Amino acid sequence: MNRFGIVARIALIVTAALFLSQLAIVISYVWQSERSPLPPYAIADRITAVVRLIDETAPENRQAALDVASVNGFHVAVLPAVPATFEDSLGFARMRLMTQKMVKAYASDRVVRSGTLDPALRAPGGLKIDFAVGLKTGEAAIFTVSDDTTLRLFNMPIGFIAGFFGVAVALIAVLAVARETRPLVRLAESIDELGNRVEPVEVEEKGARELRTLIRAINNMQERILRLVGNRTLFLGAISHDLKTYLTRFRLRLEMMPPGSHRDRAVVDVEAMEQLLNDVLLFAGDASLNSEVETVDLGQVAERCAIEANLPPTQIAYHSAGAALNVRIPERALCRVIDNLVSNAVRYGKRADVRTEQRQGMACLVIEDDGPGIAEDDIASVFEPFFRGEPSRNRAHGGTGLGLSIVRQILDAHGGTIILSNRARGQGLRATVCLPLAGRLQ
Repeated sequence: MNRFGIVARIALIVTAALFLSQLAIVISYVWQSERSPLPPYAIADRITAVVRLIDETAPENRQAALDVASVNGFHVAVLPAVPATFEDSLGFARMRLMTQKMVKAYASDRVVRSGTLDPALRAPGGLKIDFAVGLKTGEAAIFTVSDDTTLRLFNMPIGFIAGFFGVAVALIAVLAVARETRPLVRLAESIDELGNRVEPVEVEEKGARELRTLIRAINNMQERILRLVGNRTLFLGAISHDLKTYLTRFRLRLEMMPPGSHRDRAVVDVEAMEQLLNDVLLFAGDASLNSEVETVDLGQVAERCAIEANLPPTQIAYHSAGAALNVRIPERALCRVIDNLVSNAVRYGKRADVRTEQRQGMACLVIEDDGPGIAEDDIASVFEPFFRGEPSRNRAHGGTGLGLSIVRQILDAHGGTIILSNRARGQGLRATVCLPLAGRLQ
């Protein structure tokens, strides 16, 4: 059931309800049929009863008896004899034999015939079954049994009409539910889109009162989130400006100090602080989302980044997928992703193998190294800010702990994914980045 949407679930519920109602009707019919005679027996029994009534009724009261016996779908008339136009038929032999048996139990000399009566002598109706039974006076009772006993509408049984309208109403109800839940589907899509961007996604207020209230609350929440993010970015920008001012002054003072080991280590520390500050601002400000989205070839960008890494062939190799893999992402942001992953590969290993390929409508970039890999327990945590699997605080090994966080943030903003996995037999780490092809990106 988890695979079905709300409309499909409602359709299943309605269908199941209709099925159960029809099943209950069928069970009730079968149960009632077992308790009472089947229609053929009921007709034969009724004919026998009417014959006895006519035999025992005085001639002056016969018409009243006939009027009482003639009901919807069951008509009886008394004729001097069986009409010459009465044509015997074997189509209702079973019912005729049952009637003959019941009538003979009352009067053994009576003859029962079944067939077709002259239409001019018939009562109006649908399907007809005619029976002729002799009376003790020598006359003939003509019974015309039709399916008019079933209540009809537009010449169809009312039960069929009710079932048809039940199905039609159920379909209309499902369509109405689908229409009412459409704003809910759009709301879910908008919320999912909100998770990948900073700008609010305005959702039109439609649907039931409760749904409109929910949409209004989510729209207001988006505005509040945007203000919070804006205030955070403004706050960090103000701090960064002041920190960079003091770092610049500190750097100038260091440059005026006489050369020495302490001065050199202080310069390295200042550079590390500047890099850390830049990474924090990049992660907090989400600068990649402010760049204009463009269509780029993943293979060409990866190849250019591999060349611009300025590493010897023994440390990096690139293998192209051949065909163009166009993706929708700012080129600068894509280069940042590739550079971070390549730098991690050569930092922890001796060689980085970079290749591009296409997988199920996605453009994928695979970067493998021959380093020690990552502990399985840490793979889920390496994307958290400031987490470093390497416990050293040395930036030459551990970095700032924001590289992979920035990578995932960029990919999430453009519908991409990244998966880290250890290669077989401890031969290093594999980073797989996938982005939707430009033709498939919605």
